Amino acid sequence: MNIKTRLFFIVVVVIFFTLLVWPNISQREVNVYFLPTLTQEESQDASKNLQEYLQRNYSGRYTWEAGNDQKTGEKMVRILGPFIQAAFLNEMGQRKGVDPERVLLQQLWVERTLKAKPFKLGLDLQGGMNLVLEGDFETMKEALQAKFPAEYMEKLKQERDSAKEEKRKELDFKIKQIETSLDFSDERKKNDMAGAMEIIRSRIDSTGVSEPLIRLQGNDKIEISLPGVASPQQAKKIISSTAKVEYHLSEPDPMPFTRRANEHVAGYKDMESDAQRRMHLKEVAEKISLPQEYGIYVYWEKRKNEDGVVKLAPTRFMVLENEISLSGDDISSNVYANFYPEQMQHVIEFTLTDEGRTKFAEITTKNTGRQLAVVIDEKVRSAPNIREPITGGSAQISGSFTQQEAQDIALIMKEGALPVPIKIAEERSVGPTLGQESIEKGVFAVLLGFLSVAGFMILYYHGAGVVADIALFLNLLFIAGIFALMDFTITLPGLAGIVLTLGMAVDANVIIFERIREELRRGKPLKVALETGFDRATWTVLDSNLTTMIAAVVLASRLGAGPIKGFGVTLFVGIITSLFTSLYITKAILYGIVYGLNLKKFSIGWGGYWKMQKGEEKK
Repeated sequence: MNIKTRLFFIVVVVIFFTLLVWPNISQREVNVYFLPTLTQEESQDASKNLQEYLQRNYSGRYTWEAGNDQKTGEKMVRILGPFIQAAFLNEMGQRKGVDPERVLLQQLWVERTLKAKPFKLGLDLQGGMNLVLEGDFETMKEALQAKFPAEYMEKLKQERDSAKEEKRKELDFKIKQIETSLDFSDERKKNDMAGAMEIIRSRIDSTGVSEPLIRLQGNDKIEISLPGVASPQQAKKIISSTAKVEYHLSEPDPMPFTRRANEHVAGYKDMESDAQRRMHLKEVAEKISLPQEYGIYVYWEKRKNEDGVVKLAPTRFMVLENEISLSGDDISSNVYANFYPEQMQHVIEFTLTDEGRTKFAEITTKNTGRQLAVVIDEKVRSAPNIREPITGGSAQISGSFTQQEAQDIALIMKEGALPVPIKIAEERSVGPTLGQESIEKGVFAVLLGFLSVAGFMILYYHGAGVVADIALFLNLLFIAGIFALMDFTITLPGLAGIVLTLGMAVDANVIIFERIREELRRGKPLKVALETGFDRATWTVLDSNLTTMIAAVVLASRLGAGPIKGFGVTLFVGIITSLFTSLYITKAILYGIVYGLNLKKFSIGWGGYWKMQKGEEKK
């Protein structure tokens, strides 16, 4: 690759990474909408209150204006400013009268075409709440052992051995379910915590919180980060609340209202908030003249969105009876996901309480052929057909479930609560003011480190130091671009990793320049000294960075956690970009100067300079 091609490649790379970083340095627009249930006067008051709040807290940082949406005519407030984070969006969503699910950060064209994303900041930088929840499996185990003691299990087995065939099958199923519930293997713990995480995610999503971070830690912990959430008590209440599980009968065949309602489902899918969706359902019910005893419910299934993230999404309408046929209290705790290889189907098997058995027998006897919808937190998650009367007190729900979906629904159906008792193992809150101070101090540290290193390089290496500083600036640009592309969360330890990277990046250039100066002192021509210096320095630079890279990989792997992992990832990315800028960009620029420009001299530091006419060193 010749010099011109190398320089052209560098220009293209720089432009590409500048575009990746663009969402973080350009002006952003946030559109804040108000609840559709408000009257015109109430919307006016909400808009005024929001603008007064912005004036008190964000004057000089953002600008804003009230207006109406050009398409719908809805009242809204448009906020303009740089580097808008999730904490700010969540803060706006908590204002009185604001629709929390319609505080919308408008996408830039680079976000749509290049998938570039704004930086995500950790709670230590933008403020919010962090919880680590731990599954209380010891308490759960003690409760189950007290409920099903060894004497009870022995009695059940004896009863099974002496029972007739039909009764034996029923007792076999019951014994198997109890034994499964008493199995506290690591896999069982992980599955229970995964189910709890799905329930918690659904509850948090329903609050409209932007960019929540919810992930498993090991087999028995869940970490939750909620940017900008101001009320820890409210967050804990949402997380620990009991899911509402109900069972509703569908309208009889040929289901005319369901068909007519689904003519309007496309508009519902385009809605951005629960408040809008509730208004839409009310309007659809009026359009199709729905009788009072029925209601329009929405079937939700897991779907991949345009970002590749699997989330619950509305798929169709179902018209169901408003009267609750069965409640979560009618289902016993014996609910399990199972797999039948003959039908290649995942199913959910459950037993009913004594009262629930009577209800279920009557429902299935009178309504054969209809659907019995499982409604969890007002979302239809399954709607199995009643094929025959079920009087034995146990049944199964079949459908096009994946294994995980079957486990999730089974876990939620267990009394409608979290599948395992949860206790708070760790709790941290960072206020937005402290977070903003952390951002300013972190950015100041990075800039101070950059300017200090850049100044030293110019003082010591003169013209060559300027080249090193160009490479150092591009190194920062590449780090930022990679973080924007990989959707990485930046924390205070991550900023520390960036500062450390700056010093390491210059270290590589120092090694290279000293090698070149060494060759020049030996009387070698400039071009030979340049080539020999880079050749000899390359392996030294690679060797020194490789040892640090090993440490970064260890920190970024599963051995590290939280802030330590963030520091490791930042350090690893910084090493990669440092190698590229020092061994490729610095080399390309120096070669361009030596081979492409007709300079009289070019200083490489105190005590000497390169003489370009004959490639001699002047002292």
